[in-house]
Amino acid sequence: MILDAAGKGRGVYAVRDFAVGELVVRGRVERVEPHRTRHSFQKDWDLHVELDETARSINHCCSPNAGVVDNVVGGYDFVAMRVIREGEEVTWDYESTEYESIAVQSCLCGSAVCRGRTRGFKHRTDSVPYTAAYLRDAGRQAGDDHR
Repeated sequence: MILDAAGKGRGVYAVRDFAVGELVVRGRVERVEPHRTRHSFQKDWDLHVELDETARSINHCCSPNAGVVDNVVGGYDFVAMRVIREGEEVTWDYESTEYESIAVQSCLCGSAVCRGRTRGFKHRTDSVPYTAAYLRDAGRQAGDDHR
């Protein structure tokens, strides 16, 4: 369910409990973008897509409760990385899909491990669970050649 998210605009909230590994939201492609936009999702080095409103409304968190998995409809599935309780905001880490992130200049997640902003996968030195396939498959070294 999409609701106002306490000073962060809109957010997605669980309508029931979700177990670890369970599909929470299936993100469906609405259109392909020639370049990244503020709301696009990066699917490959030169491919960005706009997902449906529910997927697009899931907010970033530096310690998210959901992760992304490339799905069969060209978007991302958001799966529970831990138990998500009914009424809890569903969140994901934007750096798990974006090689270079422009979306969050000042993070509002409130996590104890908040990074302050999102910079992108390219800047990560730690392991990022549930990473987009193009980042996982190419590896950090190959990615540096692309951007």
